[in-house]
Amino acid sequence: MTVTVPTKVRTTYGWSADSKTAAEIASDIRQTRYRLDADIRALRAKLAPKRLLPVAAITGGLTALSLLIRFIRRRRR
Repeated sequence: MTVTVPTKVRTTYGWSADSKTAAEIASDIRQTRYRLDADIRALRAKLAPKRLLPVAAITGGLTALSLLIRFIRRRRR
C-alpha cells in the first residue's frame, strides 16, 4: 500500500493578531480548526485500510478449513 503525502505544507495555518479584534481572532481560530479537521479527515481517509474485511474473511476461512482438516485427520486415526 503506497500513500502519497503532499510535499508542500500549507502555510495558511495559524493567525496573526496584528490590529484584530477579539471576535476576528476567535473567527480565525475557528477557521483554522475547521481546516485542520478537514485535512485530518482527508489523511485518515487515505490511510484507512480499505481491504481489511476481505483479508479477515479469507483468514477466517483458512482457519476454519485448517480446523476441519485437523478434525478429519484425528477421526481417521
